[in-house]
Amino acid sequence: MTARSNGKNRALVLCLLACVFLLSTPSVHPQSKNNDPHTTRVVLRILNGKTGLPVWAELPNVWLGGANSPIDPPPRTNLRGEIKLEMSDAGPRELRFLPNWYVDCRSTGDQMAGNKLKYSVDEILANGIVAENVCGMKRGKPTPGVLILYVRPRTWLEIMAL
Repeated sequence: MTARSNGKNRALVLCLLACVFLLSTPSVHPQSKNNDPHTTRVVLRILNGKTGLPVWAELPNVWLGGANSPIDPPPRTNLRGEIKLEMSDAGPRELRFLPNWYVDCRSTGDQMAGNKLKYSVDEILANGIVAENVCGMKRGKPTPGVLILYVRPRTWLEIMAL
Protein backbone atom coordinates (compact mmCIF):
# COMPACT_ATOMS: atom_id res chain seq x y z
CA MET A 1 0.00 0.00 0.00
CA THR A 2 2.88 2.40 0.68
CA ALA A 3 4.26 1.88 -2.84
CA ARG A 4 0.91 3.01 -4.31
CA SER A 5 0.57 6.05 -2.07
CA ASN A 6 4.20 6.93 -2.79
CA GLY A 7 3.43 6.92 -6.54
CA LYS A 8 0.29 9.04 -6.01
CA ASN A 9 2.23 11.53 -3.87
CA ARG A 10 4.93 11.78 -6.49
CA ALA A 11 2.35 12.41 -9.24
CA LEU A 12 0.62 15.03 -7.07
CA VAL A 13 3.92 16.82 -6.38
CA LEU A 14 4.79 16.81 -10.10
CA CYS A 15 1.36 18.25 -10.98
CA LEU A 16 1.74 20.99 -8.36
CA LEU A 17 5.23 21.86 -9.60
CA ALA A 18 3.96 22.02 -13.19
CA CYS A 19 1.13 24.37 -12.14
CA VAL A 20 3.51 26.64 -10.23
CA PHE A 21 5.88 26.72 -13.21
CA LEU A 22 3.12 27.57 -15.67
CA LEU A 23 1.70 30.30 -13.44
CA SER A 24 5.07 31.88 -12.74
CA THR A 25 6.24 32.20 -16.37
CA PRO A 26 5.70 35.57 -18.05
CA SER A 27 3.17 36.08 -20.78
CA VAL A 28 4.09 34.83 -24.24
CA HIS A 29 3.35 38.26 -25.74
CA PRO A 30 6.05 40.74 -24.72
CA GLN A 31 4.82 44.19 -23.88
CA SER A 32 6.18 47.18 -25.72
CA LYS A 33 8.28 49.57 -23.65
CA ASN A 34 6.66 52.48 -25.43
CA ASN A 35 2.93 52.99 -24.83
CA ASP A 36 2.47 54.83 -28.14
CA PRO A 37 1.21 52.27 -30.68
CA HIS A 38 2.33 54.47 -33.59
CA THR A 39 6.09 54.17 -33.16
CA THR A 40 8.47 51.85 -34.91
CA ARG A 41 12.04 50.92 -34.10
CA VAL A 42 14.78 51.33 -36.68
CA VAL A 43 18.33 50.12 -36.07
CA LEU A 44 21.31 52.02 -37.48
CA ARG A 45 24.32 49.73 -37.71
CA ILE A 46 27.58 51.62 -38.26
CA LEU A 47 30.48 49.54 -39.54
CA ASN A 48 34.10 50.25 -40.44
CA GLY A 49 34.23 50.39 -44.25
CA LYS A 50 37.69 48.82 -44.40
CA THR A 51 37.37 46.02 -41.84
CA GLY A 52 33.62 45.48 -41.57
CA LEU A 53 33.88 45.63 -37.76
CA PRO A 54 31.36 47.61 -35.65
CA VAL A 55 32.19 51.20 -34.80
CA TRP A 56 31.38 51.78 -31.15
CA ALA A 57 31.18 54.98 -29.09
CA GLU A 58 30.52 57.08 -32.21
CA LEU A 59 28.17 60.05 -31.77
CA PRO A 60 26.77 60.55 -35.29
CA ASN A 61 24.42 63.29 -36.41
CA VAL A 62 20.98 61.82 -37.12
CA TRP A 63 18.04 63.76 -38.49
CA LEU A 64 14.54 62.27 -38.13
CA GLY A 65 11.74 63.24 -40.48
CA GLY A 66 12.01 66.74 -41.86
CA ALA A 67 14.02 68.12 -38.93
CA ASN A 68 16.43 70.99 -39.62
CA SER A 69 18.80 69.99 -36.83
CA PRO A 70 20.09 66.59 -35.70
CA ILE A 71 18.93 64.76 -32.58
CA ASP A 72 20.27 66.48 -29.47
CA PRO A 73 22.03 64.92 -27.60
CA PRO A 74 23.40 62.71 -30.36
CA PRO A 75 22.82 58.98 -29.93
CA ARG A 76 25.84 56.81 -29.12
CA THR A 77 26.61 53.50 -30.81
CA ASN A 78 26.84 50.44 -28.58
CA LEU A 79 29.53 47.74 -28.77
CA ARG A 80 27.80 46.23 -31.81
CA GLY A 81 27.88 49.59 -33.59
CA GLU A 82 24.11 49.94 -33.31
CA ILE A 83 21.76 52.77 -32.48
CA LYS A 84 18.10 51.97 -31.87
CA LEU A 85 15.79 54.79 -32.92
CA GLU A 86 12.09 55.13 -32.13
CA MET A 87 10.34 56.61 -35.16
CA SER A 88 6.82 58.02 -35.02
CA ASP A 89 4.29 57.92 -37.84
CA ALA A 90 4.07 61.71 -37.90
CA GLY A 91 5.77 63.78 -40.58
CA PRO A 92 7.91 62.44 -43.40
CA ARG A 93 9.08 58.94 -42.54
CA GLU A 94 12.74 59.40 -43.39
CA LEU A 95 16.10 59.79 -41.71
CA ARG A 96 19.48 61.26 -42.56
CA PHE A 97 22.92 60.40 -41.20
CA LEU A 98 26.34 62.05 -40.99
CA PRO A 99 29.25 60.64 -38.95
CA ASN A 100 30.90 62.81 -36.35
CA TRP A 101 34.41 61.45 -35.64
CA TYR A 102 34.73 59.31 -38.76
CA VAL A 103 34.73 59.81 -42.54
CA ASP A 104 31.57 58.85 -44.43
CA CYS A 105 32.12 55.97 -46.89
CA ARG A 106 29.00 56.64 -48.98
CA SER A 107 30.73 59.11 -51.28
CA THR A 108 34.14 60.56 -52.05
CA GLY A 109 35.00 64.25 -52.06
CA ASP A 110 32.30 66.36 -50.40
CA GLN A 111 31.90 64.87 -46.92
CA MET A 112 28.89 67.06 -46.07
CA ALA A 113 26.86 65.56 -48.93
CA GLY A 114 25.85 62.69 -46.63
CA ASN A 115 23.40 64.79 -44.67
CA LYS A 116 21.39 65.33 -47.86
CA LEU A 117 20.87 61.59 -48.47
CA LYS A 118 17.45 60.56 -47.16
CA TYR A 119 16.52 56.99 -46.26
CA SER A 120 12.90 55.89 -46.26
CA VAL A 121 11.86 54.38 -42.91
CA ASP A 122 9.22 52.26 -44.66
CA GLU A 123 11.86 50.76 -46.97
CA ILE A 124 14.20 50.12 -44.03
CA LEU A 125 11.43 48.31 -42.16
CA ALA A 126 10.32 46.28 -45.18
CA ASN A 127 13.65 45.25 -46.73
CA GLY A 128 16.54 46.88 -44.90
CA ILE A 129 19.10 49.10 -46.60
CA VAL A 130 22.87 48.74 -46.99
CA ALA A 131 24.59 52.01 -47.88
CA GLU A 132 27.36 52.37 -50.44
CA ASN A 133 30.92 51.59 -49.28
CA VAL A 134 33.62 53.38 -51.29
CA CYS A 135 36.21 52.78 -48.55
CA GLY A 136 36.61 49.03 -49.01
CA MET A 137 35.19 45.75 -50.23
CA LYS A 138 33.11 44.92 -47.13
CA ARG A 139 29.37 44.88 -47.77
CA GLY A 140 26.64 43.51 -45.53
CA LYS A 141 23.32 41.99 -46.50
CA PRO A 142 20.07 43.91 -46.01
CA THR A 143 18.05 42.96 -42.94
CA PRO A 144 14.50 44.25 -42.42
CA GLY A 145 14.48 47.07 -39.86
CA VAL A 146 18.24 47.76 -40.18
CA LEU A 147 20.12 50.51 -42.01
CA ILE A 148 23.81 49.60 -42.42
CA LEU A 149 26.19 52.52 -42.91
CA TYR A 150 29.96 52.48 -43.48
CA VAL A 151 32.56 54.90 -42.11
CA ARG A 152 36.34 54.88 -41.71
CA PRO A 153 38.73 56.49 -39.19
CA ARG A 154 40.12 59.88 -40.18
CA THR A 155 43.74 60.10 -41.27
CA TRP A 156 46.16 62.36 -39.37
CA LEU A 157 45.91 64.99 -42.14
CA GLU A 158 42.11 64.90 -42.02
CA ILE A 159 42.19 65.40 -38.26
CA MET A 160 44.57 68.35 -38.60
CA ALA A 161 42.31 69.94 -41.25
CA LEU A 162 39.35 70.03 -38.84
